[in-house]
Amino acid sequence: MQQQYVITFAGADRTGLVETLADLVKAHGGDWQQSELTRLGGAFAGAILVSVTSEGFNALDQAIQTGAHTNLAIHLTRATAEPDIEPNLRLTLTGPDRPGIVYEITHELAELQINILHFSSRVESGAWSGEALFIADLETRAPADLDLDELRDRLDAIEEKMTLEIDIDAASD
Repeated sequence: MQQQYVITFAGADRTGLVETLADLVKAHGGDWQQSELTRLGGAFAGAILVSVTSEGFNALDQAIQTGAHTNLAIHLTRATAEPDIEPNLRLTLTGPDRPGIVYEITHELAELQINILHFSSRVESGAWSGEALFIADLETRAPADLDLDELRDRLDAIEEKMTLEIDIDAASD
């Protein structure tokens, strides 16, 4: 019986790294289904959703444990069978880069029971000033009874404190 697992990994970026992972999955009868892979500060990291039999999982796990793929930190996690969750709230953040931005935002979201489904961020040079700008896009799932005014008030306080612009796009269910 097929079961889904998430392979997470990180290692020094090099040519052929994704091929190495694809070969590892294929060699153990796995089906690569979904992934998010990226280069971060000279390292390459990501998460891969695979479907594999229990025998294939055991062999894959053994190959990872024996370190057959040196220079990579790899971890396997069993995926739950929950249905996909559609985002109903999207946030976009832009402002001067500084420590604490991610904590401030994620803290408020957690306080309001808002689940982060996807979080993407980067720092880039501002077009006019050359100042380092922090930019983030979040897709979230908010509870049906979320008070959008309360969320806006909390995010307004963060905007003022951290000199950010935070846009909220609430999708209707």
